[in-house]
Amino acid sequence: MKSIVYIFIFLAAISLSAENKIVWPEPPQKARIVFENIITKSEDLKISKNFFSKFVDFVFGEDDKRLIKPFGIHVTDNNILYVTDTGQNSVFIFDKVKKSMHILEGLENEPFKSPIDVKSDYKNNIYITDSLSGFVYVFDENLKYVRKIGEKYKLHRPTGLAIDNVDEKIYVTDTLKHTIELFSFNGEHLKTIGSYGNKKEEFNKPTFIALDKSFNLYVTDSMNQRIQVFDSNGKFKFMFGERGKTAGTFANPRGITVDDQGNIYVTDTLFNKVQIFNKKGELLLVFGEDGINEGEFSLPIGISINSDGKLYVADSYNMRVQSFTKITHKDDF
Repeated sequence: MKSIVYIFIFLAAISLSAENKIVWPEPPQKARIVFENIITKSEDLKISKNFFSKFVDFVFGEDDKRLIKPFGIHVTDNNILYVTDTGQNSVFIFDKVKKSMHILEGLENEPFKSPIDVKSDYKNNIYITDSLSGFVYVFDENLKYVRKIGEKYKLHRPTGLAIDNVDEKIYVTDTLKHTIELFSFNGEHLKTIGSYGNKKEEFNKPTFIALDKSFNLYVTDSMNQRIQVFDSNGKFKFMFGERGKTAGTFANPRGITVDDQGNIYVTDTLFNKVQIFNKKGELLLVFGEDGINEGEFSLPIGISINSDGKLYVADSYNMRVQSFTKITHKDDF
């Protein structure tokens, strides 16, 4: 009899836990986005360390390091999470597969000055834009320095990154030049997209960028308060958004990512919200609000989603990353 009671209590606890989850939209509508976790340090991802690692951390202090000002963010399909931290000019790498956390601070004689965005390619090479040094730094999967992009073709203020693994191309936002610069994997400059202005194919301080599965390019044209979309050849397709204070408009769009269904996720640093649009640029959902609690933001910037629907947002002024899960329904976006 007692075992039956315990089972009932256990099932009730699971049900209560599910009901207490933070979701968007609110019930009785179907949940589309579910809050999962807050990440500030290795323990938040339940990364266990062996005795030697703990001893090294104790001696050198790495285990005490936590996010101060997360900025750019990138999650891979095997759930390696990369986070740039402009508060301590470092890149945090959380690897749940290898159960490790590493902190990359630049070269031995050339530390990062202001790392903004981070991406990885199919070889697990890591690319990091540094807006003050004017370079894109490339490291291999063992965190060994490979090369710098921007020595031959000068970048003024590199910020956003996107990687084309098929044609082995790198897209880099140059915010001060108001352009998107295209490079090969070996650093050869291939093309410039855009120029300064407020018409189509013109930018005013573009920041982050993303590629979808068809290699369409999405650009947060931040000071023009809109998103511009280009095809894989850099030809303009369409744009959406405008300055405003209501859902579907922008105050300061920054981070951008695209899921496998072509839906577009945009952070707005002044709204303290994430807005989700379909592939046509039509608004689907808004989640988050100003605050310090779970599911609330203070200056959200970087955003990234993987093929499993694991979504991460750099909640910059709250000194943390928040993780969410996208719920897919048959009649869903």
